Amino acid sequence: AIATQSIDKYVQHMVSMVWDANKYIDVQAPWVLKKTDTERMNTVLYVLMEVMRHVAILYQPVMPASSNIILDQLSVPEDEREFQHLDKAECKILLGREVSKPKAVFPRFEVPAEEAVKA
Repeated sequence: AIATQSIDKYVQHMVSMVWDANKYIDVQAPWVLKKTDTERMNTVLYVLMEVMRHVAILYQPVMPASSNIILDQLSVPEDEREFQHLDKAECKILLGREVSKPKAVFPRFEVPAEEAVKA
């Protein structure tokens, strides 16, 4: 979709990927696994980090600043942030790699109470 400049289709596909990741985290519940199966929790978190790496690389054409913040937090080297790096085994997040403490990339949208009542 990006090659044909169908930006809307490209973004729809990306949003679908993010929703799938949301479903995955809800179903896998790593916060529960932390108490019952830390090995599985580590796998779930690794999968999510790899998905976020892919999403951030793929979002760069439409949201470069936000994508780079995510990639920085995942400690992805600047020379491994292009489409060609998506499936290279040597570019995957390395087990044991230190990552930055996560910070919100997109601020939470809060509807003021007086406006929420009107709606």
